[in-house]
Amino acid sequence: MPLYNDFFHQFLQVSRIFTKKLNEQLSNINLYHSQWSVIYYLNMTETATLVEISNYFDVEKPTITRTVNRLEELGLIEQIPGKNKRERRIQLTDAGVQKYIEGQKIVDEFEYKIMNDIPEADREKTRQTLLQLQKNIKGD
Repeated sequence: MPLYNDFFHQFLQVSRIFTKKLNEQLSNINLYHSQWSVIYYLNMTETATLVEISNYFDVEKPTITRTVNRLEELGLIEQIPGKNKRERRIQLTDAGVQKYIEGQKIVDEFEYKIMNDIPEADREKTRQTLLQLQKNIKGD
């Protein structure tokens, strides 16, 4: 069986560098990648529970809780009534929607810059490979 150490090492290196550099870009609007990710998700879904967010990102609920609490302190998200009293649903505030618009512009420019010289066919093949890896890891 072939060893894939170098592949996964490079994958992790790209992930770390991407996150570090994106954090540098997002710092211009006082956000971190983890906060941006939650804002992005809430923009896609409109509302969500902490469990839904933690399941989507496949991280522990306390990690999401800390991020969500910070976004709430910043006035970017708010709690709304759920189906029952125990359900904590959240959504973007007007300020959160504005921060999403600002963040999306930064992310678009950053991603364009780093992907610009990679042919579309290569980008699509890599995307498909990443999706398959995710599926294999989850055991689907």
